[in-house]
Amino acid sequence: MTIFRNCLIPTWSKRSMHTLKRLQRPISVAPMVDITTPQFLELLHIISGKDRYDYYTEMHHCQAILHHADHLDRFVGTPRSNIVVQLGGSDIEPMAQATKLLQDYGYKHVNINNGCPSPNVQHGSFGAVLMRTPELVADMLSAMVKHNVTIPVTVKCRTGVDHQDDFDFLTNYVKVLNQSERPPPHLIVHARKCILKGLSPKQNRMIPPLNYERVFELSKAFPDLPITINGGFTEVDQIKNVLEKVDGCMIGRKVMDEPIFLQALDQEIYNDEQVKSIERITSEYLDYVDKLYSRPLGKDEYGLPPATLMVRPLMPLYKGRQGRNFRRHIQEKLKHDKLPTQFSNLVSTSLMQSKI
Repeated sequence: MTIFRNCLIPTWSKRSMHTLKRLQRPISVAPMVDITTPQFLELLHIISGKDRYDYYTEMHHCQAILHHADHLDRFVGTPRSNIVVQLGGSDIEPMAQATKLLQDYGYKHVNINNGCPSPNVQHGSFGAVLMRTPELVADMLSAMVKHNVTIPVTVKCRTGVDHQDDFDFLTNYVKVLNQSERPPPHLIVHARKCILKGLSPKQNRMIPPLNYERVFELSKAFPDLPITINGGFTEVDQIKNVLEKVDGCMIGRKVMDEPIFLQALDQEIYNDEQVKSIERITSEYLDYVDKLYSRPLGKDEYGLPPATLMVRPLMPLYKGRQGRNFRRHIQEKLKHDKLPTQFSNLVSTSLMQSKI
């Protein structure tokens, strides 16, 4: 491993030092609705606590950020150097205000969603539909100048929208963003277009074909813009190979299904053999939850999440028959105790009962 300006540079990379230094963390975990919750991100920090990966929160609307201004650590998650808060919205001033609020609260990175195709997001005129009006996105970025936003504000997009999916459309979109008073320092591209009508968000992650070459072509067209590619990466070798062509690789569903995959990256990319056992990971997560539940809440404080949400991140750690038994035992117990005072006892008992 080579250390360069506090960046960990994998020894297998053949790219130039100039390119590699542009992203401190070339591998990231994608924003996923109802998945990359504060609890799930806490679990990822426990699994790999070396600050090697950027973790994106699920998308939060700018108005929700403003509404929860007094307790963003509970609503969004603990501010950390490698947490990226993904922001949604189409109104220029609230987007700038929410970004400044996040900055003042201690968050170090914000990402603007230009890729979500869900009907609710379309109805709010944000997400993927913003690719059709890049001028509006550029105005959001420019508005952040007068609000004294100094943290990095990046953009995540698709390769196209509906029939607007040729290379000229994509390059024009990027050119307009770059004309902002505050152009994005980093672009994350989901390597498939989205279909706004007729496909569900799940289908939009599967049916439009992946087009990695389009992203590689974009990276060549904008050599001064760091670009991360997203979409369909499930193997370590895939990630190694793609990092020879672009600055970063974002992983989504693989980490959702197997959060322990981060340890494979630790071992095979960063040559780190000091991995934690499932038992230790579970124990550290239970300590985190018990501390969270044990703190007294004031009358007007933001409430704690229910135990059903707290236990969800642990589920992918347990597979097969034991995993099925574990889920069944947990569900039965939570019918009677929605917010246990000793969360660790609940989970530990269920794990013991679920062993084969």
